[in-house]
Amino acid sequence: MKKRLIVRIIGIGIFHMTLYLYIVPFVIYPKFGDNGFKFAVAVAVLVSIAVLGTVFLSKKKKGNKNE
Repeated sequence: MKKRLIVRIIGIGIFHMTLYLYIVPFVIYPKFGDNGFKFAVAVAVLVSIAVLGTVFLSKKKKGNKNE
């Protein structure tokens, strides 16, 4: 379980690095401006919350010991 959690957190970090260091400054901001930047940040935060939410939901469902 801890290995899965570490992989998800590293994945979120890579996602954010790619988003903020490449996609936002070179793709989104020049084309859509400040509104595009705000939208990209909101989507990134929502995706991160969703991924971390699955970690906590899987802990609650872990009552079945056969997995």
